[in-house]
Amino acid sequence: MNIIQSSKSECEMQVANIIAEKLNELASKKEHVVFGICGGTSVKGIFSHLLNKEIQWNKIHIFMVDERCVSLNSLESNYKLAYDTFIHRLIEQYKLPQENAHPFIYDSTNAYSGLKKYENIIAKFNRKFDLILLSAGEDGHVGALYPNHRSISNESTTFFMMNDSPKPPKDRMTSSRKLLQTAQVAILLFFGQGKQQAFEKFQDPTLQIKNCPAKLISSIPESYVFRGD
Repeated sequence: MNIIQSSKSECEMQVANIIAEKLNELASKKEHVVFGICGGTSVKGIFSHLLNKEIQWNKIHIFMVDERCVSLNSLESNYKLAYDTFIHRLIEQYKLPQENAHPFIYDSTNAYSGLKKYENIIAKFNRKFDLILLSAGEDGHVGALYPNHRSISNESTTFFMMNDSPKPPKDRMTSSRKLLQTAQVAILLFFGQGKQQAFEKFQDPTLQIKNCPAKLISSIPESYVFRGD
């Protein structure tokens, strides 16, 4: 595990460099590369930097690590942030095939219908991530896996729904612990002063994954942790 502490702006550039390098390494060995991304303001700068990187986007498939149960055009949508920041530009520039971007499409009439469709899509890629970008919350959660909550012990091998998220909104879709742990490379962010306590929990050897879900990356072969203010 590599732990890097620097300014937020410097971390953003380093993260983008690592993502580009690792995606290209994976693409040189595989027909398809599955890139799991999170939402939130912590990743916006990283997404912007990725626009300037030479990446084999034609082989990259983008999935959401987690999503709120809202429409794709909602300001609360994690995918909307990623789409507006970099995905749509890559598509417009014919770098990323449109079919390589995989939003979770919430069906308000049948939430589990949307979940089943997302499970079916990732099943085409052996139900695995290759590289994941995660941002830890103030309590040490990642995706919608929360400390000392049923979400972190869910035994799904892909995605699952919840209606009791400790952090609003209550209705969310998330990758399971097991799915995140299929990744070959993980990047974990602790950006901002509000994440210092979570970073300390992450480094506390007495705490387990159930107490600090961000710790799940310790089982991933190659991981990078960034602490930036």
